[in-house]
Amino acid sequence: MFWNKKKIADIELPDDDKDQRTAYRVKPDQTRPIILTVAGNSYQVDNISGSGCSFRSHKFPEGVHVAGTLKIPSEDIIFPVTVHIVARNRDMCRCEFSKISNYAEDAIHFYVL
Repeated sequence: MFWNKKKIADIELPDDDKDQRTAYRVKPDQTRPIILTVAGNSYQVDNISGSGCSFRSHKFPEGVHVAGTLKIPSEDIIFPVTVHIVARNRDMCRCEFSKISNYAEDAIHFYVL
């Protein structure tokens, strides 16, 4: 019987020391992107997790806190959020949410999961 077979699979996962994010993240569907609006400009979110997001811009230096809004189109909701730019690689800004309501946090977790 197939469930009695004892196969051991050797799987080795790469250890990427540069990726220090601990939350599961997803890439939004390009036909219904998540939009982050900060400093009067709108950006498509490249990926999002319950603790942060990333987007492309040359405008923001590492370490800055920026207030704005986040729009999740699948739920048709917009809420205020403050992001902290924790790392930048060329034009990719990696952010963590520093000020976010419980409602917004729940909406993001619902979207991600």
